[in-house]
Amino acid sequence: MTTANPPINFMQALNDPQQAAKVGRAMLTQFNDTQFERFDQGHPVSALIRERATFIDQILKKIWHHHFKTDRFALIAVGGYGRGELHPYSDVDILIMRPPLDGSETQIEAENMALSDFIRFLWDLGLEVGHAIRTLEECIEAGQEDITTATNLLEARWITGHYPLYEQLQNLWREDSFWPSQAFYQAKIDEQTARHRRFNDTVYQLEPNLKESPGGLRDIQTIIWVAKRHYRASSLHQLVQNAFITPDEYRELDAAYKFLNRARFILHRLKKRREDRLLFDHQQQLAQVLGYENTDEKLAVEQFMNSYYRNVQAVVKLNEILLQHFLEDIFDNAQRDILPINSRFQQRNGYLDVCHDQVFNDFPTALLEIFIILEDNPKIQGIRARTIRLLRNALHLIDQNFRQDPINKALFIEIFRQPNGVNAALKRMHSYGLLAAYIPAFHQISGLMQFNIFHAYTVDEHTLLVIRNLRRLFIDKYAYEFPTAHRIANTIAKPEVLFLAALFHDIAKGRKGPHEILGEVDAREFAQAHNLPQRDIELIAWLVRYHLEFSTIAQRKDLADPEVIENFRQFVATRERLDYLYLLTLADVRSTSKEVWNDWKNVLFLELYNETASALDKAEEIPRDKAKKALIHQERAREMLIKQGLKPQNYQALWQAFQDTQFFNRHSPQDLTRLTCLLAPHLDKAAIIEINATSYRGASELILLAKNRDFLFAQITQVFESLDLTVVEAKVYTSNDNRTLVLFYFLDRQNQPVQSPDALAQIRYQLEEQLATEGGLTPVINHSRSRRIKHFSTPTEINFKALSAQLTELTLITKDIPGLLSKVGRALRDGKIRLHDAKIVTIGEKAEDIFLVSDIDNRALGEAQQQAFTERLMEYLG
Repeated sequence: MTTANPPINFMQALNDPQQAAKVGRAMLTQFNDTQFERFDQGHPVSALIRERATFIDQILKKIWHHHFKTDRFALIAVGGYGRGELHPYSDVDILIMRPPLDGSETQIEAENMALSDFIRFLWDLGLEVGHAIRTLEECIEAGQEDITTATNLLEARWITGHYPLYEQLQNLWREDSFWPSQAFYQAKIDEQTARHRRFNDTVYQLEPNLKESPGGLRDIQTIIWVAKRHYRASSLHQLVQNAFITPDEYRELDAAYKFLNRARFILHRLKKRREDRLLFDHQQQLAQVLGYENTDEKLAVEQFMNSYYRNVQAVVKLNEILLQHFLEDIFDNAQRDILPINSRFQQRNGYLDVCHDQVFNDFPTALLEIFIILEDNPKIQGIRARTIRLLRNALHLIDQNFRQDPINKALFIEIFRQPNGVNAALKRMHSYGLLAAYIPAFHQISGLMQFNIFHAYTVDEHTLLVIRNLRRLFIDKYAYEFPTAHRIANTIAKPEVLFLAALFHDIAKGRKGPHEILGEVDAREFAQAHNLPQRDIELIAWLVRYHLEFSTIAQRKDLADPEVIENFRQFVATRERLDYLYLLTLADVRSTSKEVWNDWKNVLFLELYNETASALDKAEEIPRDKAKKALIHQERAREMLIKQGLKPQNYQALWQAFQDTQFFNRHSPQDLTRLTCLLAPHLDKAAIIEINATSYRGASELILLAKNRDFLFAQITQVFESLDLTVVEAKVYTSNDNRTLVLFYFLDRQNQPVQSPDALAQIRYQLEEQLATEGGLTPVINHSRSRRIKHFSTPTEINFKALSAQLTELTLITKDIPGLLSKVGRALRDGKIRLHDAKIVTIGEKAEDIFLVSDIDNRALGEAQQQAFTERLMEYLG
């Protein structure tokens, strides 16, 4: 069916509502199928969505004339349907205008009945109808109260019925009293700002919305709405004809509009319903339909999302330019408040502007100078739209000669040395395309998506967030966030070294090979080309090369182990390197995702920093003898216990029971004192359960002492998994009197300590239930991350490393499936393997867990035991 008219059998069936609805639904299904075939044949989506609107027009006209024999009402399309654009499952928004209620009650009742029958018939056809029935006065009242309603009226389009009513509605927009241009502009700006805020003011969402996210269809439509209200322009092309936007800007906006509409059309087709969210499974399906293919460098879905991000970033840039241009025109203030700055720049109405149109052509260095001026003048609100246009058009001037110019090199580095505005300057440089023009490698990471849950932003957005978070560490106003990091930041000699390392730390993402190694090469070449001191060059290159090291050690190693700290001390070698690396790591992890950073990681990072700093300050090798460290801890704990009134005989049984474990080595004297006071008086109990909402480690804490039993680790982790809680660390000690002491640190689904008394009580109740039975395990099915993680593939890796004659390090890398830890617990039990410590690291959809284990006699695992465990765990993982 390629015509815009309903078939004859539908017209004949209108007298029989049930038959008409049946025929109508079949007709719409056939129309959809025909459109999908035409899409597959290469027909543009812009034509298909207009064709659908025309087809729906004809259906509504036929039904309208069947229900209404008089001409008292007007049927009007509004919203997207009013624009003449309908996607396969979009709402059909209509306004029915009626004259004032001046007829008899009988007539009014009959008309209301006919209106109800008409709307009901549309629903029976399977159309998603949004409707309003209003008089002109009611339209005015509703529109004045709500900008969304007013905007719908702005896009009103007559379908059929009493045309003079529609004309009266159109005349509203010719009157300044109904949403004057200035008020309409401000309302739409406020609306857009609020919408952007809902999406964290960034185009880089893991699962963006094609309509509502920054840079989406709504941003393009906002430009059109403002232009239509003020200039009476009905399309973007008309704005080109009137010289309000340039042909290049039009082509860029039109390309983005077509890309987004194409994606939306496919999404509706795939889901067979109205759907505008690019969820993970949608992204993969769209990439396939659009013909993207996996390569060695990028997955197909990453290529598709890269195209998405670049298109919406273009929309954001042009939205800023055009709305600012409209602002000047609508508020008629283009010639006021001009303050000269130098021969090239001036301040106009609070915005930075060029003095004439040839500034960048005559003096290309001004392309960098403009950002220095912004940094020096924080009261300037931004760059004027005209100047942004000129800057974007002058980017071709940034060639090899420009990059090799000593003045330009010095200016670029100076941007990083400024005391204020570094982050804002870099964001603008990136938005306007200058950063990628000056550093071509940055272009390769612009809009680069990594298809996983861990990285919430594209690589370029993440990089700028790292610099933004670094800058916050220097500012007194934000000192409360990270007091130690703030103190350190304000002692480092060259902040620009830190910012440049951040700029290059992920510059090689998306290439073949380890990005930290390739990035080191880029960073070194850039620093050398910009004539930085050799000491700075080496520090920048080292930071880029090893920017992952601090986080890896902090999250995956036992920081109570003296050997770990001594190895890291030797690795960083100097306090300067430690300070820079700590600050970079803190900002890097914080900028990965809001869900990634939490107090638990903060405590781990601080612990590694403080222990290493202390070791560096002593300027001597840390003793690697764990037994000696344990004795020191015990002696200091005894002194504290005496002050609290506990004599050695009060806790001798407890200490003696755990003398042969790592209990005294892994806990500080303060922690040993706390645990001793808690446990020693209650050793006669069958089990001791203590749950703390918060702990000094930044997570909630479970302390449990009970008799040895099979499945204990598995049963405890199952309780946490069933309550959708995340275990981040577990310490397990088996005493010589047949008891097990476990300390679990855990977070809620927002990666925060569990604060709810009810939730804590539920944990205790379920633990007591588990301890009261020797029964098996029930599979965990309640897990909030299941929808997202199911779209990712993570091959399982199980590796063993002998740490000593007594201990083996077991590393598990696999998908973070529901019930993972309890499955590990079952495999450990089946293999008669003793767990001593667990570091639970979840990176998006991937679990990278480390377990310190031994056999039942506290010996490192042999190859046969390792193989048996691997086979059993793989069986449980399915």
